[in-house]
Amino acid sequence: PSNLSVGVDIVHTYKGDLIVDLVAPDGSVYNLHNRTGGSADNIVQTYTVNASSEVANGAWKLRVQDKASADTGYINAFKLTFP
Repeated sequence: PSNLSVGVDIVHTYKGDLIVDLVAPDGSVYNLHNRTGGSADNIVQTYTVNASSEVANGAWKLRVQDKASADTGYINAFKLTFP
């Protein structure tokens, strides 16, 4: 689906530590967030992904990696909206 909307709500005390990817059913990876935002808290944002080469059916995953130590967090919610 082109213009796939990905709503992300991640609670974390240092969002500059995080890499956030959407993983399609076939294993393709779409980067949403790559260690930007510095010491600000949380990621509450909607991203648009061109996933036109993907089929909508299947298990989509949100992968979050914390690339530093000391701060903690969790995925509060995420939502996919297909056009």
